[in-house]
Amino acid sequence: MKTGRNIRAIRKQRGLTLDELSALCGVSRDELGAYERGQATPRPGTVEKIAQALEAPIVTIREGMGWTAQEPVERWEADGAALRDGVLETVRELQGGDFTPDEADIRLLMESVKASIPALVEHMKDTRPELEIHREILEEFGLLPQTKEDDLVRQCALTDEQWAQVQGLLPPEKTGRGRAFKSNRLILDGILYHMITGTAWKNLPQCFGRYKCVSDRLRLWERTGVWGPVAEQLRKLGIDARP
Repeated sequence: MKTGRNIRAIRKQRGLTLDELSALCGVSRDELGAYERGQATPRPGTVEKIAQALEAPIVTIREGMGWTAQEPVERWEADGAALRDGVLETVRELQGGDFTPDEADIRLLMESVKASIPALVEHMKDTRPELEIHREILEEFGLLPQTKEDDLVRQCALTDEQWAQVQGLLPPEKTGRGRAFKSNRLILDGILYHMITGTAWKNLPQCFGRYKCVSDRLRLWERTGVWGPVAEQLRKLGIDARP
């Protein structure tokens, strides 16, 4: 079959094995072999994947197949060319109009752009205020200016050694039903902040999440008998954990 011969010819021209092509396009080695031997006919979507992996125009592979669903294919080819042109134009603007990167560098930049898209989409979905998002990013990279409240949070938080002696007294965060509880350590640090500083629940720092989650967890632990042993262990560690 012409399609299979075309795939095989282009694959050989690119110097790829069946295993390498399979890894690039996500189609199994056995399926690719069947296509190349003319034992099976790939669907249009499969041909598109193979063409992308081989960096070949789809028409050179699908020639003679005779299906009419061409619009998605043409759109993919146009988008790929537009991305390449955009990357090349950006590089030239940054490096000077006469600068032309190697083809391998262009491909690498295109892959980097594609890889960044999911993170950008997730950022676009984030409906929180911009200031809150910026604060989270700065905090993640350790660039957020410290405040007195931040100092208090650190002072009231358990050290790794203290947490190791308390952790086993708390119930699992994931019970197998529904969503997992918020981190026991974060909740316990919030409880200790409330108890040590005397801060009202509603004024609990935002780093602990919703204050009601923290206060409700304490009530749950008290009601189920979890809190008694935890408070006793905290006292042994020199931490006065009284509501």
